[in-house]
Amino acid sequence: MSEAGVPKKRNRNRLKEFYGTKKEDNVDKTTDINSDQFHSDVYMKDLLGKKRLHELLGSQTTLLKEIRTLDSEMQTLVYENYNKFISATDTIRRMKDDFKHMEEQMEAVMGNMDSISTFSNAISVNLSDSRQKITKLSSVHNLLTKLQTLFELPTLLRKAIQMEAYPQAVKYYSQAAAILSQYEHVNSFDGIRDDCENTVKLLIDALRDTLGNPEITAAQVVETTDMLIELKVPAGEVIKLYLDTAHITLQADIDAVGSPPEKQDILEFLDTTGYAFLGSVSLTISTYKSAFSENTNLTLPGTELEETLSEFAYQHFSAYFEHMQSRFTIETQGPDNALLVRGLDRFYRRLQPVHTLLPSASLDRIAGEIVTNTIRCRIQYFSETLHSHYSETVSDVKQSLLVSQPPQFEGQNTLADIMSTMKASLVGKLKLVLVNVKEFISADITFANKPYFRGPFCVHDIKQGLVLKYIEHILQHVSTLGDNLPPSLLLVMARLCLDFETNTISYLCNLTEEMFPPDQSAVPEQLSPTVTELTSLAHDTVQQVLTRYVNVKGLSISQMIHTSVKTRDWLSAVEPRNVRAAMKRVVEEITELDTQIGSLFEEGAVRGPNSDSSRRALSHNGSRIASSKYKYTPSDTESSLLNKLFNDQVEIFGSIQFTKLSILTGIIKIGLKAFLESVRLRTFGKFGLQQVQVDVYYLREYLWRFVEEERLLNFLLEEVISSAVDRCIDPVTMEPSVIMLLCEPS
Repeated sequence: MSEAGVPKKRNRNRLKEFYGTKKEDNVDKTTDINSDQFHSDVYMKDLLGKKRLHELLGSQTTLLKEIRTLDSEMQTLVYENYNKFISATDTIRRMKDDFKHMEEQMEAVMGNMDSISTFSNAISVNLSDSRQKITKLSSVHNLLTKLQTLFELPTLLRKAIQMEAYPQAVKYYSQAAAILSQYEHVNSFDGIRDDCENTVKLLIDALRDTLGNPEITAAQVVETTDMLIELKVPAGEVIKLYLDTAHITLQADIDAVGSPPEKQDILEFLDTTGYAFLGSVSLTISTYKSAFSENTNLTLPGTELEETLSEFAYQHFSAYFEHMQSRFTIETQGPDNALLVRGLDRFYRRLQPVHTLLPSASLDRIAGEIVTNTIRCRIQYFSETLHSHYSETVSDVKQSLLVSQPPQFEGQNTLADIMSTMKASLVGKLKLVLVNVKEFISADITFANKPYFRGPFCVHDIKQGLVLKYIEHILQHVSTLGDNLPPSLLLVMARLCLDFETNTISYLCNLTEEMFPPDQSAVPEQLSPTVTELTSLAHDTVQQVLTRYVNVKGLSISQMIHTSVKTRDWLSAVEPRNVRAAMKRVVEEITELDTQIGSLFEEGAVRGPNSDSSRRALSHNGSRIASSKYKYTPSDTESSLLNKLFNDQVEIFGSIQFTKLSILTGIIKIGLKAFLESVRLRTFGKFGLQQVQVDVYYLREYLWRFVEEERLLNFLLEEVISSAVDRCIDPVTMEPSVIMLLCEPS
């Protein structure tokens, strides 16, 4: 290894020792040629003992090469350093020569300075008397010049006014005002002072006329107000003059806002007429601040200046905001919601620079109120659109149900299809409206992320004012549906409200919260109506509509039964040969209702026994009646009392459950109650009683599958038979086998 590598190795070893990373080893360092403990004899002995001859020759060759390399490097270093030493020696020699030359020059300069000082002292002594005379003459000359200026001042002022060089005239007067004030006790200056004051009045009038020009530029305003204040015109008077002039321009812009050109959309209006006012008022405010608020020559306090400007701006912005609110209110009734959103954003965005110029006027807050009021008007428009769409949808369904038998609506053949289509239409319209109003909180809308806007908008305006109120409107309308509507429409609306109760209300509320997430930091608002209240209202509405439906259909069947009983001569009736047509029509009507109701509502659970024994109850009761002459027995009296007790507990117009069986049971109860009351009003002969037996048996055989509790059906029908027996003059009943034969389908 070369000797150049030895220092590097040592440095590395020292670094390892310093940082504690050097590892101790047990290698003998006396044979390491790069070690400080290297011993040549030990190295040679070790080398001779471990290597062969050819390896020794290779080691010799390597050592010779390294020795020559080190010698060459040493010579190079010596040569380079030698040249540097020679160069440094030459530089030092030249510096010594230069310093000797500089010393000689410095001595010559010092001699010259001494000579100059001597001559200067001599001149000062010789000219001391003349200097005093010159100073005195100069003072006299300056005084004469000032007096000459005073005498010429009125003429200079009039000439400057004629040339409209008002800044030069103010400069002349300002320079001479101090002298006139200094010599105001000298009577000879009175004429000059009076003449100057009269001329300055003309100058002030000219400056007022300039400031009163509506076409004056901002730079001219600043310059003119500075000159008026410098001429000692009261600051309040100057401010009033400037604001009166600005009022002319702003009032013209406000009048243009109030009467914009026809057929101009809101964006064009804001870019032309509306923007002109904002530009003028911004220029007025910035000019006012430059001329007065930032003027150090004014003695008025800054708060007073700011209040004056705020009052002036608020006065004009009030009229401007009134016109803008009227225009935006008109736009809320238009079809293009995106245009309205961009218009509101542009209005709010362009008002921000003015608000920055004059934050004390609270323009940002007022603009936010206009945006909020406009959006609420738009939401009201959408709410009315939803209500109108709902009314049209209900009207279409009603018309379809009136003219279609069986009911059809937009190609749908079942009430379930009609209800699904109607629900999809109502929910789809609401979703479309939500997509439209979501544009108000888009990321690129300036006012969308304002905390005073987003929270109330999402919760109060959208969720409560639009969605929940829309649902409430539907439920309230359904609850007021009259009996003059198609009964199938009542059934469809009841199912619609039931869907609202079970899933639609929660779905729409969750959808609204996803599309319009409220501000998490805001305090939650109490909604009215709440989701719970709407769900309860939906439940009550279903109950009301189903009860109304049951009453309507029950009344229809009751009228059918009552007419069939009333118009028949039961005393002179012939022996029954079949079931009366009215009873068959009742069964057909109930079967049709079963299909319609079953398409909308679940089956429901059957209560009580549902066995053949219960179905044999009516036949058994008929067998107990004597075939020749009906006579009461104690057992008959006890059974009649029990039946009467049960029937007294039967609630004909009871609560309706939201199932098919419960609805049909309510209708059948009303029909059978009408059958019973009609029988009680008639008198029957033998065959009349038997005809009632046939009719009752037929009803029971077909109606048992449509009721929740078969026992209730049996008791009501037994009550009809019992009443017929009571009203019969010859109560001889028909054999059950004959009744069954007559009731068999043909």
